[in-house]
Amino acid sequence: MKQSAVPRTRVPKRPGPAKATIADAAVVGFPARRLALVILAAFVIELYLYSSALNAPFVFDDFGLPYEGGMSRTLSTWLAGVRPLLMFTYWLNDRTSGQSPLGYHLVNLIIHAISTGLVFLVLSRLLALTGRLSARTVSVASMIGAAVFLIHPLQTESVSYIAGRSESLAGMLVLLAYVVFLYRRREAISWVEAVVVVALFGLGVSTKENAVSLAGVLILTDVFWPRPFSLSGLRANWRLYAAMVPGVFVAIWKVFQILSAAPTAGLTLHNVTWYQYGFTEARAIFTYLRLAVLPFGQSIDHDYPVSHTILEHGAIFYLAALVTLIAVCIRWRNRYPLTCFGLLLTLILLVPTSSIVPISDPLAERRMYLPLVGLILIGCEMASHIRISRNTGYAACGAMLMLFGALCYQRNQLWAQPSRLWAEAALESTGKSRPYANLVDQLVQERRCSVAVPYLQHAEALLPHDYDIEVGWGRILECMGRRDEALEKLLRGAQIRPNSDVYRLIGLLYGEMGRQTEAGAALHKAVDLDQRSALAHDALAAWYEWTHDAAAAEREYRASLVFAPSDRVASTGLNRLGKLPPSN
Repeated sequence: MKQSAVPRTRVPKRPGPAKATIADAAVVGFPARRLALVILAAFVIELYLYSSALNAPFVFDDFGLPYEGGMSRTLSTWLAGVRPLLMFTYWLNDRTSGQSPLGYHLVNLIIHAISTGLVFLVLSRLLALTGRLSARTVSVASMIGAAVFLIHPLQTESVSYIAGRSESLAGMLVLLAYVVFLYRRREAISWVEAVVVVALFGLGVSTKENAVSLAGVLILTDVFWPRPFSLSGLRANWRLYAAMVPGVFVAIWKVFQILSAAPTAGLTLHNVTWYQYGFTEARAIFTYLRLAVLPFGQSIDHDYPVSHTILEHGAIFYLAALVTLIAVCIRWRNRYPLTCFGLLLTLILLVPTSSIVPISDPLAERRMYLPLVGLILIGCEMASHIRISRNTGYAACGAMLMLFGALCYQRNQLWAQPSRLWAEAALESTGKSRPYANLVDQLVQERRCSVAVPYLQHAEALLPHDYDIEVGWGRILECMGRRDEALEKLLRGAQIRPNSDVYRLIGLLYGEMGRQTEAGAALHKAVDLDQRSALAHDALAAWYEWTHDAAAAEREYRASLVFAPSDRVASTGLNRLGKLPPSN
């Protein structure tokens, strides 16, 4: 007999926690008081961790900025470049601090403290959007994540390095725009909020070009929350993207203009092609990830070799790993939303510097200033899946923060002593001479020239017949009073790479040796090789002064002022000659 079928009642699955929407921010409210407390606490902690570097002198690219060159105090002169907002902050420092680095460092600390508060808000919002964490857990995790952002040793290059302000200030503006976007009053952004985001976007790009990545961050957020990969967020926020499209095109056009003319970046870079740079950056991304998790082997000037082929330095394996990670993120976007979103966020923020547009330095720690936020999100989700007691978890987080804080403090002690900072970079460099050249420059300023000798001997064994090493030897030997040997090294450098700088050094050395005829010939050649070099014109003017040719000296000083309107050497020389430069 056939058994009759018994209908089965379908038991519904237990509903999971509901995911929050952006509109919930209006219900929760904006935590203004908590934000102020986080920023204040961040600044106090910074004052201790960065105390060693507060009076650190200008280093590296700092010397190429307007305040160091004695630029005119006229504001319009400062704002004439490609990064007007950044230069405005330097102008304010110049007006209040002059040549004292303390004021510049304090402004960098203030920017970093504000960014830390904004990171707290971003983390709070994104963690809440998962709908998987309690309000208390979100608050605690956001505090810990913001603390990691504040004290991570990778951040020191963007904070202790005065020229690193371009990264931290642009990052602060991007974070501010993102906070406006995340904490909007309704699910669909209003026209006013859209205009504010676009305005902050423009300010960010006018500070540093990599702020253009904000457009990708906003699109990723709308696509990912509350349900990956939905287009509802993009449709709801059409006002923002309509307002942003012209700005994005202008930003891309501006970046393209800069890259087409920049000697250190762009597709016109001679020593690396776009695909070679892409191979190299596939490796660099994993180096950044390692430095974030295990911050050892830091350097102010990384010697990072280029992968000229897809096989060199194992680039193919890093490319495969990168593609695999992205594929896994797409596949597991619902199971591990914070991890997948965090990794994609990190990659988007790295795109301007780590894609296929060549930059002379393939790896720079300051580029991780904002991408670190994405990795912090990954850490938050990983921690949520570890089954340990609450006290054990707090102890582990405390130990991590203590370690990062100790490394940050130690790193700032190096920033306070530039010669040690460059010595560390030089010893780690096997194929790059620039760290040795900067070490020489620093030791000459400190009049500790003999300290450079073992470093240059080491460099000479690694990099024989290198221009920077030969010129470095020349400067050190001259500083030590060994002028004949110094001249031999400088002349050898001029054979390797004849340029205005080396002939200027040769001319000055001839002058010290009393060989004024040879000095004049070398200085004339320095000017001929670079008519726009204020340094060369100043040196030749000084030679004319020595030969009592006041008219020729005045001509050279005035030529220097044409290319460097606030050149103090030229102004002083003209005053000494009894002449004043024409007033503007």
